[in-house]
Amino acid sequence: MTSESDSVLARLLPVAGTAYLLFLAAQPPPARWVGLGCLAVLAPFAAGWALGRFADVGPWADGQ
Repeated sequence: MTSESDSVLARLLPVAGTAYLLFLAAQPPPARWVGLGCLAVLAPFAAGWALGRFADVGPWADGQ
């Protein structure tokens, strides 16, 4: 996917989702456990997305 076709929403969705999960993790239980559990599952995907966007490595790389 080229960066010219990315909408602002598509670029900010992973960041907004991660921020929301961090917000949940800061709340009292049981919301804390939901936030921490989701962050534990999604952390490898977030790392892969960040590497693709910023280091141009992996499946989320532009491929140019």
